[in-house]
Amino acid sequence: MSHAQILVGDGDVIRRFANVLAKGINCLNTTHRENPCGECLSCRVFDTNNHPDTFYVTNSNKSSIGVDDVRAQIIEPMSTKPFSYKYKVFIIDKADTLTPAAQSALLKTIEEPAPYGFFLFLAPHEHNFLPTVLSRCYLRKIGSEANQNQGQEHRAFAKELADTLGSLDVLDAVRQYRKLEPIKETKEDLLSFLDVLYQAYGEKISAHSPAKLLNDISAITHTKNVLSQNANTQLALELLLIKLSSGKG
Repeated sequence: MSHAQILVGDGDVIRRFANVLAKGINCLNTTHRENPCGECLSCRVFDTNNHPDTFYVTNSNKSSIGVDDVRAQIIEPMSTKPFSYKYKVFIIDKADTLTPAAQSALLKTIEEPAPYGFFLFLAPHEHNFLPTVLSRCYLRKIGSEANQNQGQEHRAFAKELADTLGSLDVLDAVRQYRKLEPIKETKEDLLSFLDVLYQAYGEKISAHSPAKLLNDISAITHTKNVLSQNANTQLALELLLIKLSSGKG
């Protein structure tokens, strides 16, 4: 995961996404930073809006984020190690209002970061960033047309996997699904995959023994129920694999 990211999109959407990332970066129970466990001490502290190693950068005047702001709220805090957890995470909302001078002041910090630093720049578009800043950050367009197309490709892949169940075991299909990029492993996409899988599996009922059929359908149904209760997506996928493995043969 890139230590410096520009998150482009609708304000509320990218704020929620940035908070998920910030929470996941210091989560003690996962390496998949877009799926924090929500249970560990760091996650619980984050939910109190008082995490000691998460910093929300604000502007001292109403129109822009200036040099004094980035020095006081980013550069100086970065000079010391995290207070309680492994990383310091800086969320810069309205980063499109960073003045050119402020961006220039940040260059060395994001170009040669301390190993404990993460920077999330939130903006409606990338046009106000200096080329030198853009070249040092990973640009992610959240909720954009590009992501929608990516989601369509993802669902098409899920359908292709499910359609092969006559020759491909459902366990193998889920294993292949897990190999997709983590960004695609959202709750909605996993539910969509399970729906397609369930339907395709039912159409190929004669290809499976009654015991295996009951086990696999039970596992798929259980996973859908767990996801509907806002369970961790990665954990739900791992539990599905365990349940399918227990009934294999």
